[in-house]
Amino acid sequence: MKAYLSTVMEDRKADDLQDTRDQIHSCFDCIECFMLTHPGFMVTKKKYDGKVKDVDPTFLRLLDRYCSRVFDKKNLAPKIINGRELTAIELNTYIETYAKMFSDGATFPKASTMLEATTDASNKNATDISIRQYKEKMDEIAGASCTVYLKREECEKSSRDCSSRALASFDEVATFGNEKKIQKTKEKLRRDIQELEEMYQKFNSSRNPFEGMETIMVPFVIGVASYILRKVADTSCTSWSDTCRAGSNVLSEVQIVVFIFLGIVSMTKAKQFRVLFNNMMALYRTLVPAAVPATPVKQD
Repeated sequence: MKAYLSTVMEDRKADDLQDTRDQIHSCFDCIECFMLTHPGFMVTKKKYDGKVKDVDPTFLRLLDRYCSRVFDKKNLAPKIINGRELTAIELNTYIETYAKMFSDGATFPKASTMLEATTDASNKNATDISIRQYKEKMDEIAGASCTVYLKREECEKSSRDCSSRALASFDEVATFGNEKKIQKTKEKLRRDIQELEEMYQKFNSSRNPFEGMETIMVPFVIGVASYILRKVADTSCTSWSDTCRAGSNVLSEVQIVVFIFLGIVSMTKAKQFRVLFNNMMALYRTLVPAAVPATPVKQD
């Protein structure tokens, strides 16, 4: 097996798959191979339905030895690609990607195809890590569970900082394969982060106690105007006038409806106003002691 691996991986004059060999050497610290016998001709037929009994017994025995060697506690170690230890989620992505190449069972994947699949898996892992990092940071700053409103400029700056760190993480992970493909994936990552930024901006805007104040101010003006007109009507009209009484009643009903509506809307904004009030009081308590001079102590 060592002799075979050495023959396969040695440099050749032809450029055939030389890039693939270079990538393998540069990305993996330890490269080994384990040769298996042919699994049997029944397995290669199109009508093969996956039954284990149709697999050659010698192949199964060697496969058992191979799995025992790979998953033995003495040999089992974190998988490392490009100097990074893979997490369980990342390793799962590679397994799914490689398994997909064998799903049709018609032909054995070429080395170039496997390299391309490895690139796709690496890019996907890099994207997932970057998105997860960005969301974790922004959830702390402007997520759905946050209660403090940030100025739009502050929220945008925080998003830019988190985005820069996320893209840097992508560059650290996505180092395998075709550079153009990596850059294409990175551009898509930027667009995804921009969409997430818009979502966090909406979360933050919803916590602004002054956001949508027109919803309160317009009914409030109507309510005050109806109250004033009612008082004018009650004081200027005679008590026997049906028109005056009807107008006063209508204005009274408008006033009641408006203030009930304002009460409901104010309840939805109460939490934001309470947080704003607490922040202002905390600022006041911080500044006032520094502004008030200390009273001199009279000594006997």
